[in-house]
Amino acid sequence: MSERATCQSTILEPQELGAALRETFTRDSPNQSVCVVDGYGLRVTVDGQHLVVADGFGQHRRTRRYARAIHGLARLVVIGATGFISLEAMRWCAGAGVSVVVLNPSDGSVLSTSGACSVDDARLRRSQALALGNESGQRIAKHLIAAKLEGQADVVAKHLHNEVSAKSIREMAQRIEQADSLEEVRQIEAISANVYWLAWESIEPTFVKRDLHKIPDNWQRFEGRRSAINPGTARSSTDVINSLLNYSYRLVEAEARLAILALGLDPGLGLLHADMRNRDGFVLDLMEACRPIADAHIARLVTNQVFQRRDFAEDARGVVRVLAPLSHRLTDAMPSYGATLAPIAEQVASMLGEASPYDMDVPSALSRSKHKAAARRRSGATDVAPVNAALPGANPGGVAPRAKRRQRPTASGTASLPHPVCTSCGDPVPSEPDRDRPRGRYCSACLATRRREIGGAMQRDSLKRAPVGQSSESQERRQSANRRQQLARLEWESANDSRDHDPDWFTVNVLPGLAGVSLITIARATGMSTSAASKIRAGVRLPHPRHWEALRALALAFPGYQPTQS
Repeated sequence: MSERATCQSTILEPQELGAALRETFTRDSPNQSVCVVDGYGLRVTVDGQHLVVADGFGQHRRTRRYARAIHGLARLVVIGATGFISLEAMRWCAGAGVSVVVLNPSDGSVLSTSGACSVDDARLRRSQALALGNESGQRIAKHLIAAKLEGQADVVAKHLHNEVSAKSIREMAQRIEQADSLEEVRQIEAISANVYWLAWESIEPTFVKRDLHKIPDNWQRFEGRRSAINPGTARSSTDVINSLLNYSYRLVEAEARLAILALGLDPGLGLLHADMRNRDGFVLDLMEACRPIADAHIARLVTNQVFQRRDFAEDARGVVRVLAPLSHRLTDAMPSYGATLAPIAEQVASMLGEASPYDMDVPSALSRSKHKAAARRRSGATDVAPVNAALPGANPGGVAPRAKRRQRPTASGTASLPHPVCTSCGDPVPSEPDRDRPRGRYCSACLATRRREIGGAMQRDSLKRAPVGQSSESQERRQSANRRQQLARLEWESANDSRDHDPDWFTVNVLPGLAGVSLITIARATGMSTSAASKIRAGVRLPHPRHWEALRALALAFPGYQPTQS
């Protein structure tokens, strides 16, 4: 067994492990451009021109099939413990433009990547090897670090809400242009990092209430990019936020390596990072500009997501690891990282091409921006025209632009968050039909309990508060509303006998169904105020019988509510 699987199966309780496996291998990812292959006995093969991916854990297994023309895949990420990928499947992925990334199941480190090399030019690699000793290397280092600091300032301002630290980081970014050496660039970046990570201490992860007594204290706080068991490095993370950051950086590393290989550059010839054995320095250099994108995703995740104990585990040393299904949801962000890295990598390659003594032009193999610009020039000003017709513009007699683009995996610069779970119990919160994510943070069962608690607390507080004086206009509006209610009440009582309405019937058959109905909905259906609706929903006040039918209709509309009597 791998270390990651051992942590997940031995530290988690049986019901927690079963819930994690069901959610991992039964719920499809919202991002269809990433296929995560995990578990034991995984198989990636080709059957009838289809790519067949079979993975799972124990009785929780799944099989997915992809066709060449409409697969929609961008990444095949393998983090499983045992299994195989056939040579035919590797050829299928290469022909369909799907990059294969293999991660270590124990710590998420990148074991291998498989992507196409779109640019194979020895002149570009020679310019890269010589960049450290000329001005082009310093230009590239300044470009990458300046982009990193600008991104960090945006993260601090937008997601951490610290304008003071954001201003300081932006000032550091402006000083990058005046740096005279790579050492000075590294010093400015180190000073900015101290300000940046100090701002991160303002956020804390939130765990579901039922797991709070199981969470270690070191999981619930962030004290900078450091490890309690391995000082001087952040790789052996001992808290939740650092473990999330480390896993995301591994994904960024895979995307950076794919981008460098696609452009025909050498992953090991770094500029900012010194040459070391078994380290890809240039990959780490390119990562610097994309780290803020991963940071922004993790900041949004920590701020908006409620975690469970089964999302993380500690190994024998105390290092915190991210477990499935959360690790799979983080992997869904890889296309957004790749979309951010593409123009940066091409800009770096263009700088190396400009520094070369040869007359060379580096194509935009990743973003295809030059191809798109050339296509726009060829199509001219006419959007629709028959083939071989006389077209005005830069391409007379050429081919009109295609009405439908070739299907490609879509990628945006902002990664989607995992599906939220209930703050109280940890069960998935259902979404409304017209929304991708739910509005609330509680499931249906916990929402009813929470509303009863809030209603009782509001009633107790209202009894303690002293009456507040009202203006003449508000008193007049209140008196007018009371008169309308009294008239409606007298009119109803003249046509009905209120003695035929049993209060116990309302308490048993209607009140439980109101727990999931909003106060505004109750107020609109009855004409009463939201304050009165809150007291009725909490069971503190019994409404007049004329409102019972309207309230019963609202209760019947609540999902899962079944009255005991008709």
